[in-house]
Amino acid sequence: MRVSSIAGSLLTLCALALPAATVGQTIPSNYEYIDTRQEAGLVVGAADLAAGRFGFGPSGGTMLGGRWGIGLTGPLGFDVAASVLDGERDVVDPARAEGQRVTGQADVLLGLVDARLVFALTGNRTWRGIQPYLQAGGGMVFDLAASDPADEALLPQDRFDFGTSFLGTAGAGSRLFLTDRLVLRGDAIFSLYRVDTPPGFSDPERGFENVEESEWVSGLSLSLSAGIRF
Repeated sequence: MRVSSIAGSLLTLCALALPAATVGQTIPSNYEYIDTRQEAGLVVGAADLAAGRFGFGPSGGTMLGGRWGIGLTGPLGFDVAASVLDGERDVVDPARAEGQRVTGQADVLLGLVDARLVFALTGNRTWRGIQPYLQAGGGMVFDLAASDPADEALLPQDRFDFGTSFLGTAGAGSRLFLTDRLVLRGDAIFSLYRVDTPPGFSDPERGFENVEESEWVSGLSLSLSAGIRF
């Protein structure tokens, strides 16, 4: 009788202790909330650009720049990016026969500034330190290079001048949080902008048909950056 009484008491104590132990347990999660709102970093990358119908536009190059961003609400954020693209373009002489129009290469130095809305697919959280996102925005792209000696062989009306153009951007990327403050980031950005056609290409004696004063061309850039959260 005494043994059964002791056993009953032990069972009662175990039953009372079980809920408390269950409440005290924590289930590990692959998701972690991001406590910081702002981010600044340096960007390096490469761009592949369409040169346009006649091939006189920039064909791409290497990129170097910076980025600043801030979280707005929930999954939404806002980024501002500025970079310089260093590359080359073909010098095209419309007075020559087809297949012989490229007379050399000229240096390209473009400045790009744009603002983007960023939508984080995991919200204001990371999954195992990763935060993928989509982004889209717009800005300006403009020529920073001086006149190139390779263009001097062309008639003034045949020389390409990049000038300034609206820049549309859209793409995807992901952050990798190494620590709460140190972040690596990769981006793939599709861009759209305009290049002006030199007047000489519209000369009817050159034989080109349906020549537009300007045309929309596209590009794709891949970049990596290291940033600090604060």
